[in-house]
Amino acid sequence: MAYDIDFAEEAIIGSHIKKFLLYPVFWADAQNQIGINTQWKKVMFSSANKKNVPNKKGVYAFVLKPVYHNFFETNYLFYVGKTNRTLRLRFQEYLDEKAGKGKPRKKIHKMLNMYDGFLEFYYAEIGRKNQVDKVEEQLLNTFVPHVNTSIPKARIKHELKYIYEQN
Repeated sequence: MAYDIDFAEEAIIGSHIKKFLLYPVFWADAQNQIGINTQWKKVMFSSANKKNVPNKKGVYAFVLKPVYHNFFETNYLFYVGKTNRTLRLRFQEYLDEKAGKGKPRKKIHKMLNMYDGFLEFYYAEIGRKNQVDKVEEQLLNTFVPHVNTSIPKARIKHELKYIYEQN
């Protein structure tokens, strides 16, 4: 029997390899700590759950949750965002982006479609715009999610610039 490689399957598997920055120094940095009380809630990302997302401003995150039985819960933070409009409206915009409406962002469109049925939408309502902006910035600077394309700290810390484009 000859040795055979399924190159199509190899490419599919390769498209699911993701990089994550896991840097405890950022987790411990006092400037990255959220200074207000946030109560996070979550819904599975699907059109059926749009009605469960509040009409309030706040911050949100897309988290991949593999379904695997008889094992502890495992999650992967893919994306952090904010909205100074409403979380429900932003949720709908992601549903539209998943469907390819308008001009979808490549990394977002890919995430929403590759992991359809496995993404949770976490959100925290925050009342004031300046707090919404600050919390998002702190989360981005702490976790540097790989789907986000703009990390505030990367503008001044060159070691972070293009971190996910390196081999």
